[in-house]
Amino acid sequence: MCSLLLVLSLFLKASAQSTPEFASNMSVVYVAEDTMKGAEAYKLLAFDKDNDLLTYSMSGADSIFFKLNETTGIVTVARTLDRETRAILQVTIGVTDGSNPNEMEQTIILEDANDNPPVFLSASYTGSVYENETEGATLFTVKAVDSDLGAAGAVRYKIVEVLPGAPTLFGIQQNGSVILNGTLSYAEKSTYYQLKIEASDHGGMYLGKYVIRKNFAFAFINVEDVPDRNPIFLNIPYQTTVPENSSVGTTVFQVLATDGDQGIKDEITYSIQRQTNSSKLQHLFNIDARSGDIYVSGFLNREELLDFNTVVELQVTAKEQHLDINGAVASAVTSVSITVTDINDNTPAFYNCNLDFCNFTEGAKVNSFKTSIPEHISAGVPIESLTIVARDPDQGMNGTFILFLHGEGASIFTVHPQDIKNMGMVQIIVRNSSAIDYEQRHDINITDENDNSPVFTKSVYNASVVEHTLGAFVTLVKASDNDATEINNRVIYRIETGSTGTFLIRTMLINKIDPKQYQGNITVDPTIALDYDKGPKSYTLGISASDSGFPSKSASATVYVSVLDMNDETPVLDPDSLKDLDVMENNTQLGIVRNITASDIDTNHSLIYQLVSVVCLKSKIIDARPNAPCRYWFGLYDNGSLYVNESSVIDYEVYDQADITIRVTDLYTEKNNPSTTGKLTINIVDVNDNVPVFLAFERVSVIVPELAPISAEVATVKASDNDTGKNAEINFVVTKVLFIFSDGQENKLPDVFEASRATLVGGEYTATIKIKSSLDKTLRGQYKVTIEARDGGKPTLSATRDLNLITVDESYKTRLEFGVTPDEVQRNMNEIIAILREATYSNPYVAGVNAVSNEKVQRLARNTAKAIMEVYFVYNNGTAIPPENINSILQFNPEAVKELIDIGLLNIKEPAEPIDTARPLLFTIGGLVAAFILLVAIMITIVVCSRQSYERKIKSITAMNTAKTITVDALQNGPVVPGTNKYTSEGANPVWNTNIEVSADLGFEDANSDRVSINSLDVNIVDGMQETPTRKLNVEMAEQTINSHPVDEKTKPLSVALDDHDNNKEKTSGETGNGIYNKAILNSTDI
Repeated sequence: MCSLLLVLSLFLKASAQSTPEFASNMSVVYVAEDTMKGAEAYKLLAFDKDNDLLTYSMSGADSIFFKLNETTGIVTVARTLDRETRAILQVTIGVTDGSNPNEMEQTIILEDANDNPPVFLSASYTGSVYENETEGATLFTVKAVDSDLGAAGAVRYKIVEVLPGAPTLFGIQQNGSVILNGTLSYAEKSTYYQLKIEASDHGGMYLGKYVIRKNFAFAFINVEDVPDRNPIFLNIPYQTTVPENSSVGTTVFQVLATDGDQGIKDEITYSIQRQTNSSKLQHLFNIDARSGDIYVSGFLNREELLDFNTVVELQVTAKEQHLDINGAVASAVTSVSITVTDINDNTPAFYNCNLDFCNFTEGAKVNSFKTSIPEHISAGVPIESLTIVARDPDQGMNGTFILFLHGEGASIFTVHPQDIKNMGMVQIIVRNSSAIDYEQRHDINITDENDNSPVFTKSVYNASVVEHTLGAFVTLVKASDNDATEINNRVIYRIETGSTGTFLIRTMLINKIDPKQYQGNITVDPTIALDYDKGPKSYTLGISASDSGFPSKSASATVYVSVLDMNDETPVLDPDSLKDLDVMENNTQLGIVRNITASDIDTNHSLIYQLVSVVCLKSKIIDARPNAPCRYWFGLYDNGSLYVNESSVIDYEVYDQADITIRVTDLYTEKNNPSTTGKLTINIVDVNDNVPVFLAFERVSVIVPELAPISAEVATVKASDNDTGKNAEINFVVTKVLFIFSDGQENKLPDVFEASRATLVGGEYTATIKIKSSLDKTLRGQYKVTIEARDGGKPTLSATRDLNLITVDESYKTRLEFGVTPDEVQRNMNEIIAILREATYSNPYVAGVNAVSNEKVQRLARNTAKAIMEVYFVYNNGTAIPPENINSILQFNPEAVKELIDIGLLNIKEPAEPIDTARPLLFTIGGLVAAFILLVAIMITIVVCSRQSYERKIKSITAMNTAKTITVDALQNGPVVPGTNKYTSEGANPVWNTNIEVSADLGFEDANSDRVSINSLDVNIVDGMQETPTRKLNVEMAEQTINSHPVDEKTKPLSVALDDHDNNKEKTSGETGNGIYNKAILNSTDI
């Protein structure tokens, strides 16, 4: 009847309930913007006066940022939060107790974290400053902004590096103004500077740590030259030579000056300030104002310059076209020494004078001498009447000549000396006096013959010519012939060897006055361009000089021509230095990581290297931002050394590749492109620096041990690792399992759970936690499973998470009795579970459906249970519904109850108290211990009592023998003491303290204590009031056994002795039924 009432009560409706209310602080909540995905942001808190189970909800456009646990109200972060993008989020939160919902608008204010570094408004800054800028001047201003708040958003600046090294030359103020702390010099210091400027905030909290964010920008300062320096002559001092008699316009030398202000390069003009103090030398030379070429402007006669040692000193002025910064003319003066060299341009001449008083002018020359001598003059006597002086003003060999006589009388006379250098007295001496006849006239001619070969002024000439100069002048070669006549002294020049068509030589007349002089002008073939880089770099020319006499005489000289390199080649970057470079992340490699090299085949080059750009890539995707962080990871010195910036941290997880464009420039390039660029790819190598990160998962799960077989999956774990390759491979290990009992005590359990092999899907490693060994379904509490995620790097990095598995023990098993067969219950299983889930707001776990016999179930009216469904009702938070609460919960959903009854539900019963398997074991052990103690006690008792029993038996035998001697008449009536053989004369019963019938006294009192039984353990048969046959039967049984032990005649107890006594009495009196045994009185038992 009670069960029927319970079922009927399920149809009753619940009384009116109150609506859940949110806590007052739920309208506005604060969440730190750096809260990680999966981490708890805050918790919804609501109250219900009825203490009903509450379910929470969240909706609205901004709810995508969060994930709500509907049961616990815990809100976790689902997407990355960013206060700088959205500072305030709006959501609608709701709570219901199952029947009474409530909603409210909630404002979520994101609290600032120091998650943003300062950002420069420009990726780089470029400025120009004049070299004479005053110290303390502001050069330019940088600006960086930080979107964080407070100290985390306040920006401060610092110059961390200046290239080339001048760390204190510049300063920066906290408003971003870059100032000049020293002096600049375009020529003496540097023409440009590269500044690395750091912008940092004042620090703030991020992920629980105090961090200072910083960023970097580069500033490039170009120093502009100002006209404050005079021109500079190159390759001084200047000294050169020029042959005399050079034709007007002949280029003698070229001076070259450049503007001392290299950054301006003003046009230079040249002029000859003064030549010498003598008016003779005025206008001998002039200079081209543009090119600086000094050329012959007048007739050069070395012999006229003897007073000046044949050296002409020129003062050449170089002047800039524009005034300098002070308004003055910028100019410089240098000296040019020109030595006029001799050529064999003078024919020996005769003068009629004494050597010390000769006038060597042109009019003083004498072509003939006349004199008279005595006939038959002696031989060997000079003709004293002749004063002949021979002179050649040329220098060296050019002034050396030979005298000889010819004509009809040449054999009569001889000349002395025969050779003269420059000048000397000439004597005519009679050789054959007999040939002198008074009547005869003798004419003597001193003439020239082709007896001199041309002689080069130098046997070896050295010359140079700049490459790629078509038709360039190389050098002049000169040879002289001492013969006096033009046909014998005219020289023709040829290139005999080494030309290969590259050079030309022209014979040029340089002196039209007899004797005429010729020189060879060597030039580059106008159709040929010499190339120093491709070669040859030098030429050896064999030059010949031959006269026109017969037979022709010749001489040879060697000209070495060096091809001068023009800086016209573009530098080339070495491909080996541009090969891909691997750099470890986290600044594992600091300092120089690669030396970039380039080659320039020009001999006069000066190479500098510049970092043009840096492109940052992640997974081949370019970061197009102008201030991508990786552009500050590397730097390049002027000498090509690529280094890792110590102030920045290379992070593989941000970028895995950096493409650097490098430019090399030749500062001395005169022609063609002075620079070239190349690309270097830097591969960032991953270091195992990232710990595996567990992704969001339900850290609390429910497990029903009875329904969890071995290998059953109880939870799923996920983790990722931002590293790559082996460093990112993750495996999961169950490192520890604790069972926490309901009273808080812990017990470590080995090998209960295990993790499966992880699989990689979408960059996440996933594994399941499985049951490894059978679970004890009687334990009450939860399992705390520690799971470790380990990566494959070296050293291995790991992270741990705890998984709480709340167990639902057998005490929560509810029995639902159905009036239909188990098969029908199985067919309706899904429908039954759905109804129960909706009605109880829990997850029903069916343990089994079993058939039952009628003897085991309770009858309800005319219905009999045929099947029992065993069910656990578990909430998402791990708590379960006790069986005794199911009825009360279902009362609030009568429709569900009606549906269940329609399906066949009869009754909801609580299970029998589960058998504690530990208790029987304890009871068994306790029983064995008690049995052992009892056994020991019995053995001790037996040992002690055996001795006493033996003594009593001896006494009993003695009493029996005595009783046999006593007749009935001698018996004394008196009070009987039950259980003993004693009585009292007062009739008092010492045991019960009551009066007893004294007529039944056994009559065993005697003065002899041996004749009295004093131990109630003696067996006393008190059936004396029964018939004799009965007594005999009892006697016979007593004789056979005493306490189940057989006895013999010698060990008869007292009862046997009494029976023998009765038998003797009957024999004596012949009466029955009147013995001393009165059963109505003696009803005690023997022990």
